[in-house]
Amino acid sequence: MRSMLSIVISLAAIIGFLQAPRASAAITLSNMFSNHLVLQRNMHDPVWGWAKPGQKITVSFAGRTVAATADASGAWMAKLPPMPRSSTPRDLTISSGRQTIVLHDVLVGDVWLCSGQSNMQYPMAGWFHRTNLASALAHGTHPNIRLYHVPMIESNFSGTPKKQTPAVWQRCTPKTLAGFSAVGYFFGSTLHNALDVPIGLIESDWGGTNIEPWIPRSGYFAVPQLKSDQAWLRAMATRQKILNSAYLAAMSAWLRQAKQAVAAGKAMPHQPAKMQNAISSPHAFNYHIPPNDWQPDPHQNPTTLFNGMINPLIPYAIRGTIWYQGENNVSSHDLLYYYHLKALIGSWRKLWHEGNFPFYIVQIAPFNYGQDAHYEPLIWQAEEKAAQRIPNCGIASTMDIGDIHNIHPPNKLEVGARLAMIALAKTFHITPKDATYSGPVFKSADFSGNQVVIHYTQVGRRLLSRNGKPLNWFQLAGPDGKFVNANAKIVGKTVVVQAPEISTPTAVRFAFSDIAVPNLMNAAGLPALPFRDRKP
Repeated sequence: MRSMLSIVISLAAIIGFLQAPRASAAITLSNMFSNHLVLQRNMHDPVWGWAKPGQKITVSFAGRTVAATADASGAWMAKLPPMPRSSTPRDLTISSGRQTIVLHDVLVGDVWLCSGQSNMQYPMAGWFHRTNLASALAHGTHPNIRLYHVPMIESNFSGTPKKQTPAVWQRCTPKTLAGFSAVGYFFGSTLHNALDVPIGLIESDWGGTNIEPWIPRSGYFAVPQLKSDQAWLRAMATRQKILNSAYLAAMSAWLRQAKQAVAAGKAMPHQPAKMQNAISSPHAFNYHIPPNDWQPDPHQNPTTLFNGMINPLIPYAIRGTIWYQGENNVSSHDLLYYYHLKALIGSWRKLWHEGNFPFYIVQIAPFNYGQDAHYEPLIWQAEEKAAQRIPNCGIASTMDIGDIHNIHPPNKLEVGARLAMIALAKTFHITPKDATYSGPVFKSADFSGNQVVIHYTQVGRRLLSRNGKPLNWFQLAGPDGKFVNANAKIVGKTVVVQAPEISTPTAVRFAFSDIAVPNLMNAAGLPALPFRDRKP
């Protein structure tokens, strides 16, 4: 009898917990704060957590003390004033009344968020026998580089985004580095060597994911072109609300019956079945709608990975973000990837309240997508458009270091180094010797007679063929719109393109194929980015 009553009480407690979160009198810190953390230099650094409503909290670091008061929900936040870089380990102290939390070995430097799918997730220990990062890993002891690895956690799209993630800051050692992002590490270590400042790297990624789950709900509704996503989110939210309401009502009725049964010494009634439903998304997935908020949606749902893996990080002060994703959106035939990027970047920046912080994109590498081949150049085009049109963005090309037979090309060192090159130039204003920090970027095309003259930015000293052979992967089309392979030659800092069978070119494109491995580069050895253009 007592065990049945305990079950009833426990279920009632669960429902009550879901409906009304409670505050604690003890100070609770966000898990973003642990020993070995890196605070962001030259910016206000938020420190936050939870306590009893009205409770006073003080935060002290490096001779500075700031105060905060927990609000009606128990949430509190204090902001440390901007501080210069410091490699000296110091304590961060959080106090309230008789309770004091002391975090040790805290540095001040630059913090970067590393996010995306499997090519960002690809660890230093590698996934394939042919990938040999052993030497770099063996030399991976860096006391002033700190790692924060967010576990893969999804969260219900219609529920409240998660506030915590079970992770801690760690010093960079071969042991802690083995499972960490190779691209993130090579990016961070290159910056560390160049700037001589502590580096904090936050890895939050999930292999095989579309961009959609990384975008918060607010991001979708800030971009008018994402109407299908908006309609789907509204439909899901309405259906979820109905299901939750019906399920909780059924559970409440069951609890009343269960209590009466216990009091009368009768058998417990059957619990109501979990009501479930499905609805088609605009991304060709059939997502299962759970009946209640404590069951997560599948991780591909729009907003779920933002809710579970990005929201808990906000508003930890960061310098910027590096992003390596897009392969999955090739396979899902995403024709709106630019607008998805726009929604993601704009919403992250808005929620972080740090202005247009740097956002640097890796252009996904060439890979033989088979029947989906047509869509990779469109993702490339969307990535380049984002880098050019969205403020404070940049793009690192991988056209020369991919593997058309391996969607996870192993040369992560070069990817990280190229991202760092962009950051050094655009964020820290350290100009490379040849004044280029990316491969040649299409600027314009002059259609004249039977030829097209291509103009580029990021040329530097000159354009070159990587292998000394004639330039490849240039194509022209005439009035019929059919593209043919064309001859291309470097003339000064331009490329002149002709095709014997095209007397009046109307369109030109370069490396617009998922298996393209073009040889055009600048003197810095950086590959030209794909493009296509038409005669006005």
